[in-house]
Amino acid sequence: LEKLSIELEFNLTCIKEPACDAKTAFKLKNEIKASQPDFLLIQVSTFAAGDILPQLTECCQKIGIWGIDEVTYNGAIPNNSFCGMNMYASIIRQYQHNETPFKWFYGVDEELFHKRFEITIKALTALKNLNNSKVGLIGGVAPGFYDLEFDARTIKKKLGVNIERNYEYGDIKDMAIKYSEEELRNELQTFSQECGCISSSLSQSGIINTVRIYHAIKELISKEELNAVAISCWPKYRRDFGVVVCSVIGRLLENGIIAACEGDVESAISMQLLSYLTKNEMPMLMDFSKFDENDQTILCWHCGSAPKRYADKNGCNVCGHYKPGQFITGADEIKVAAVNDMYYAPNSITSVRFTDDCKRALVLSGEFIDKNDHSYDGSRGWIGNLKLNGNPISVRDFIETILSNGFQHHYPIIKGNCVNEIMETLAWLGIEPVSPINYHPYLQVPYSK
Repeated sequence: LEKLSIELEFNLTCIKEPACDAKTAFKLKNEIKASQPDFLLIQVSTFAAGDILPQLTECCQKIGIWGIDEVTYNGAIPNNSFCGMNMYASIIRQYQHNETPFKWFYGVDEELFHKRFEITIKALTALKNLNNSKVGLIGGVAPGFYDLEFDARTIKKKLGVNIERNYEYGDIKDMAIKYSEEELRNELQTFSQECGCISSSLSQSGIINTVRIYHAIKELISKEELNAVAISCWPKYRRDFGVVVCSVIGRLLENGIIAACEGDVESAISMQLLSYLTKNEMPMLMDFSKFDENDQTILCWHCGSAPKRYADKNGCNVCGHYKPGQFITGADEIKVAAVNDMYYAPNSITSVRFTDDCKRALVLSGEFIDKNDHSYDGSRGWIGNLKLNGNPISVRDFIETILSNGFQHHYPIIKGNCVNEIMETLAWLGIEPVSPINYHPYLQVPYSK
């Protein structure tokens, strides 16, 4: 455990005195509580008395039960540890009515201890990072996107996340306008260096305004010590600055700042979770825009808000939005800054999004495949080998699942496979993973709040 504490970066406190009976356990309880553990791992070395366990489960809301393997195969049983672990698991589930979540571990081998323990540490570390984090909603939820509404009180109770709703579009506008071009000189140079390929169709004023808005949002995040933001990205930026902020969001993500578009708070929180679980990666927020039953793939797409790290060998092209909108005069002729146009490189991916005010979550995984010639302008890629909750699912069953559930149209996605860590995180939180619904031609009403 000491070696693992260094490898997995957690603080370890060992209680070396064994709890041989309820009296000893009662005495140790105060010592354990004083250390304020996030997770209590109980080594069940033998078939110990059942009255020990209730004393220990009072010390922590997250429990591990660790049995040890027997050292012989015949004769008198040395420890009877597995049976003791079985009894303790039953006491928690049956006698204590499942009030304390617990996870079992066995022996010291790779599969039944190391792998299971590493998943637990990653999940609990992510939960600790989420707790008391601050998510800023800038400008409210995008107009008409009623499916993205949320209850901040329920989310706070479930995850411990603080949602700050007091940041208005006007705050960003006022900050962005006040910057002189001299103040933005370094930012403009950094923008050019970070973006790489910038389309010649973009106006200089559009680029400057894009940099203004990026700088203002970044300043607000720093000043307010926010861990993530959800930005109502339209239509006011188009109306007042003649720009869209898709590439602003992509750049924030590329630079390690969680940002969700369209004022989607639950997606921003989901993106936080993905980032905490993977440490070195940043997520992006996508729509699903098309599916293909011939090869069992689904197209994830958004206007152009992905970080450039997802781009394939062709790179990221910072260019005009595909549809400037009614607020821009002569919209058909103008290329409004700025979006990150790219195809996604082949990679394994994981998606999770909380829903119903973080009472449930959709857990999807798959792979970006090389099928990018059949896609739409913006940030995009086709996902194949779909799995829901770690189990294969057909495209038709998947679309039945999301549509019959009335699931929100946003899907946070990150490189890599962290399904095990997500499923464990949900289990500790008591959050239900969305179950698959097999396609049928009749109406299905699977869930009622």
